[in-house]
Amino acid sequence: MKTSWLILTLIPAPFLFHFFEYGQHIKREEASFLYLGSVIFVIIIGLLSGQIRIRYVILVNVITGLLSMFLAMYLIPNDGGWFKPAGRDVGSNLCCSCFFSGTINSKVFFKTILC
Repeated sequence: MKTSWLILTLIPAPFLFHFFEYGQHIKREEASFLYLGSVIFVIIIGLLSGQIRIRYVILVNVITGLLSMFLAMYLIPNDGGWFKPAGRDVGSNLCCSCFFSGTINSKVFFKTILC
């Protein structure tokens, strides 16, 4: 269970969120399932992290956030019209913080229910 949590948590989901969202924006299409897929991903990560110490959850999420930020810097163009007013890097960090807070909230929720 710990190995599957580590593998899934190291997936740069915030980068993939922005990459897919920006790609759909360029094609002028709607990203209809993006929000639902992100919520399901966060719930699964929170469920798997129920028995993991909080310091490891924070550490791995920081690593994932840095990885997502570096991938966004190199693979997503800094389109001022799409990422305004904050910019691409701040948007990526905000997305990382949303994924992190969702993971912590679902971890606490599932830990209180299952234990």
